[in-house]
Parts: sequence; structure tokens; C-alpha cells
Amino acid sequence: MSYFNLSDYEPVENRIRAFWAKYPNGRLLTDLQRTERPDGRIEWICRTEAYTNCDDTRPQSTGFATEIEGTSPVNRANASENCETSSIGRCLANLGFAAKGRRPSREEMTKAARANPRKSLTKSDWETLISRLHGCTNLNQLKAWSAHAAGFSMPEEKRSELLGMFHTHKESLSRKTEVA
Repeated sequence: MSYFNLSDYEPVENRIRAFWAKYPNGRLLTDLQRTERPDGRIEWICRTEAYTNCDDTRPQSTGFATEIEGTSPVNRANASENCETSSIGRCLANLGFAAKGRRPSREEMTKAARANPRKSLTKSDWETLISRLHGCTNLNQLKAWSAHAAGFSMPEEKRSELLGMFHTHKESLSRKTEVA
């Protein structure tokens, strides 16, 4: 399902610790730029370079991030810091400091969750979700259903129940695909 659990994503701080443990003679360089947009808001752009040895003349990886002041509660007061942290996280992910399938950092996923507010789930929505789930006859339909279901805000126990049904149906469809 497209719903994600923030605890599955690693904070940038952990990537930084792992970098220093592996490359104690490395360097992380950030270049933070402030610009004013035509609408008057301040935009921050940060580029991070990671060097695995202090003698390296070229970075082993880079990462970029952009934040606009006032676009979230965090960015009202800390857009530049948020931008730099995201840039470092992306740079270190590019260098291999991210678990497989978990390339974005926890900070980036938090930002994504804020940008996509979910609709509160009603009883009618719940019944429709279940009906549509059981109506999926292939994995592509199931993927589309998953994206739709992720747009709802619901109690954790309902989400867990829905995830269980989703995984059961996905396994059933996968077995049918293998047999065919």
C-alpha cells in the first residue's frame, strides 16, 4: 500500500553518524543559497558534497534540496536549516547510506505527508474501499487502489486491518499470476 510509516525511514542524523564512522577523514560541504522569488517569498537551495577522504579533490556524491519559507510550520522559522538537512540526507543516500527501498529520509517523508493532507475516512468510504479492494483482479489495479486508499486518514487499527486485507489480496493475485 502507498501508506508509509515514518518509523521505517531513517533520520538524516543517523546517516551522518554512519558516514563519519565509515569515513572519519571525510568531509561534508554544504553551499546554502538564499533567493527571493517573484512572489516575495524566500527560497533556499542547498547543495551538499560528500568527500570520503580529506585529500579528495572531487566529491564522491552530491545532493540538492529546496525549501520555501512559510510553506510548512517548520519552514516558517527554520527553512534554511531544513533545506541543509534535506540536502545532506540526499547526498548521503546517493553515497549509499540508505536502506534499500528507503532512500528518502524521515525528514523528507514528513514533508511529503504534510504536503498531502488526507481525507477523514467515513463509514461509507470504508465500505467502498473494501469493495474496491476485492474487485481488483490484477496487480496494476491493486496498485491504483493502494494510491487511492493512501489518501484517507484513519485510526491505526483500521489502517492495520486494511493493510492485512491488502496483503492477503496481493498474495492471492501474485499466486494467480505465477500459475498463469
